[in-house]
Amino acid sequence: MVKEIKEYLRDIVRQGPLPDLIVIGTDANCKGLAERSREIPAGESPVPMVLAIPDPHVERWLLLDGAAFKAALGQGCRAPDQKCARDRYKEALIRAVMAAGVVPSLGGIEFADDILAAMDQERAAKADPSLRRFLDDLRQALRQNGP
Repeated sequence: MVKEIKEYLRDIVRQGPLPDLIVIGTDANCKGLAERSREIPAGESPVPMVLAIPDPHVERWLLLDGAAFKAALGQGCRAPDQKCARDRYKEALIRAVMAAGVVPSLGGIEFADDILAAMDQERAAKADPSLRRFLDDLRQALRQNGP
């Protein structure tokens, strides 16, 4: 992934014009937020960069706000605990989508836009430090680099 980010940064400099902000998203994949963050060459970016690193996986973020899940899919879900196990949250998302009476064609991730649009970000961020970090970093970057 580091190679791909470096290639992307090189390409945007070559192609121009530069974006105002880059958001890099990748799961922590049980490495932890700090270790995964160190792997990303944010210091090499020619523009401000914000890291969106769900710890351990993005599917957990989608399950944090049961009311948002209900708004998107018609039935709420319980916020999951935080444990690192391969495919744990992918399976939890699939189960929650199926419990809402919907067959997930892409594992449930296809409902991310609808869930996020309804999400109470502050409530969800209280339940997950990695989401809190992303939202705080994004807000700070937008304040510093906004109009």
